[in-house]
Amino acid sequence: MNRRAFLAAAAAASAHAAEWDSAKFPAWNENTVMKLLTDSPWAKPKSVDLIWKGREERQITYKDIPGAQQTKQTPIGSPVGGIGAPKPKLPTKADLILRWASALPMRHARALYIQRSENRPPSDLNALIDSRPPGYVLEIFGLPALVAHKGAGTIEHLLKQSATIVTRSGRVIRPERATVTIQALSLIVNVQFPQSQPLTVADKEIEISADLQIFTFREKFKLGAMMYLGNLEI
Repeated sequence: MNRRAFLAAAAAASAHAAEWDSAKFPAWNENTVMKLLTDSPWAKPKSVDLIWKGREERQITYKDIPGAQQTKQTPIGSPVGGIGAPKPKLPTKADLILRWASALPMRHARALYIQRSENRPPSDLNALIDSRPPGYVLEIFGLPALVAHKGAGTIEHLLKQSATIVTRSGRVIRPERATVTIQALSLIVNVQFPQSQPLTVADKEIEISADLQIFTFREKFKLGAMMYLGNLEI
């Protein structure tokens, strides 16, 4: 399922989603799976403004994006000839989902989503559940690939420099790793934070933020709501 179809399904699920605690995994229905992955204590939808500026505040255009230049050649015999064709516009907003991919309910929901969308037998489900990664891993879903016009490494550097988890008491946790993969028209982004000083329910609330120059984001997660099977999952 592509990004547009995924977000459309997410919107439908949010309108009439079932609670994940009313049925135990793997007996979740499709609405519950989509609700968990898109709008839950572990996943927050976020709309951000994209500000395309280059050096000296010069506005970035598609000419600055590698591989996005339009050809100036006109096909022979074209009845239009390209005259008056609208110029492509860079997106000014992005609808993101910030979710803790390391949390067990996210790994359960993702496995169910893949198993059902690919029509795989239920016997495949356990193999589809990702192992717990080291640390706390934040996934940023929904970023257009154009954000990485200077290369995926630039985004990784900005995330490592600016991303933070801040607890209500003021404790700051900085990332130890960030990975950005360009996949077709979107990015796969993961930010890994160390678990050397584990978060607890006593921390009450965390705020995650980052500055990627083209956009910034800030979002809060209530830890008391992130309990799953008797454990804090993040």
